[in-house]
Amino acid sequence: MILRENLSTLIAMPYLPKTLLAVVTVVAAGGFWAVTEARDSGMAAFAKSLANGIDSRLAGKKASGATMEVFSSKNHPAKKYVRNPQLWCADFVPQLTGCSVWKPPLDYVGERYGGVMITSRHILFCRHAHPAWDGGWMKVQPQVIRFVTADNKVVDMKLVANVDSPKVDLCVGLLDDDVPEGIHVAPLMPAMSPEQGRELMGMNVPDLSISQAGKRPNGKSNEAMAYVGTAAGSPSVATRKPWSYEVYQGDSGTPRFYITPKGLALYQLTGAGDVSGNLAHLKELIAACDANAVERGVLKKPTGKQPKVLDLPVPPK
Repeated sequence: MILRENLSTLIAMPYLPKTLLAVVTVVAAGGFWAVTEARDSGMAAFAKSLANGIDSRLAGKKASGATMEVFSSKNHPAKKYVRNPQLWCADFVPQLTGCSVWKPPLDYVGERYGGVMITSRHILFCRHAHPAWDGGWMKVQPQVIRFVTADNKVVDMKLVANVDSPKVDLCVGLLDDDVPEGIHVAPLMPAMSPEQGRELMGMNVPDLSISQAGKRPNGKSNEAMAYVGTAAGSPSVATRKPWSYEVYQGDSGTPRFYITPKGLALYQLTGAGDVSGNLAHLKELIAACDANAVERGVLKKPTGKQPKVLDLPVPPK
């Protein structure tokens, strides 16, 4: 049952198809409006809208290094980077600038272990593999986290504190200052119920995922790529398969986004699982990280910052 005042919100949902509106039965009953058949059809249309964000950008393109590699060229020591203008999702590059591209030294971390900004001061990693997983920010000073703007300007920040979650495979790090304009803070996907999440996963909805550069056991080196994945693994649709990627060591903690009608929404980290469903715990980790920094004298007072959730309606259960 949906309250009368919520009916206009339901009908205004961008993913509710016109065909569904034609079969919605609205009846006045004791101050409520009953809407039939909204759940299944609504979630299917919602999934289709997310998939369209991927498929519309792949159309007419061929999967290759020229269309999947994040950078056309890069030189870490010289701090020179050129973003790839032919990237299949190039229109979203400004929203990918909050993804870390490098952490020194090369033989310790380099391009591994991901990292994505979730507030203007806090970066999210997976717990089992991040720059400070064995006290790295204490052993390697300064522990730089590097970002690159959409117009190829380098932004180096310092990691000054971190807290590992005792519950899930996530870690929150604190930077020494707010990231500047030009470095995007990723909003989270709205949380879903377990039933909604399973339903969406069962539809094999594609996502935009970021890999890290690294070397495989066969000696082959891979550049950082923007590829198509799903929450359940590789895509099953034939037109998406060439754009997939075999996750390997070093990709842990790399971000996975859904392309929504309102932009990119972070929902998962590779190797770490759910992000959007752990909002309350993320807030706890941020508070604990700030407290740790205050206690150690690298932060004067708690930042008070929290992740933002994308304002995107999700079909009702």
